[in-house]
Amino acid sequence: MSKNCWEVKQCGREPGGYMARQQGTCPVPLYTLADGFLGGHNGGRACAFIVRQLNASERLSACSQNSQTCDQCSFFNQLQSNYPHSFHNHLFQKYLHNTHNRPVAQPA
Repeated sequence: MSKNCWEVKQCGREPGGYMARQQGTCPVPLYTLADGFLGGHNGGRACAFIVRQLNASERLSACSQNSQTCDQCSFFNQLQSNYPHSFHNHLFQKYLHNTHNRPVAQPA
């Protein structure tokens, strides 16, 4: 899998991360519906789309390491540059819809 936002930004807010106890666990690594989006684990490569869905206090807490907006984030800009045709909110929403409606394999 590709590197996730918390691995690139090294915020330490992933489950078990060095800052999770002090600042709380970021909701992005817990966002399982986005698992696999652009090759990331959970929400690791969809952080901008997930953060924008949160309310104001959750949004602030998710990005508490820095006060920059997603548009100012180097990871966001890297994803936009590397995936110019895939890194769009409507495609992320479609991915979520398809993931949520994917049939569950039954044991043989």
